[in-house]
Amino acid sequence: MVDLLISGPEGKIETKYSHNKNDDSPIALILHPDPSRGGSMNTKVVFRLYKIFENNGFSTIRFNFRGVGK
Repeated sequence: MVDLLISGPEGKIETKYSHNKNDDSPIALILHPDPSRGGSMNTKVVFRLYKIFENNGFSTIRFNFRGVGK
């Protein structure tokens, strides 16, 4: 898994990218629940979805919306 900070016009967005060994693997973009209610890329449901996709051969990317995390 790779931790990345993606630069944008309003600042940086914290992301985690996991690349499957198969270069033809599909990719899953996993979004977190409402940040005003405590949602982040590390909540239980997001982490569980990441593991399910990873175990089924997907590359995954999850990130924190602006104002959450780093």
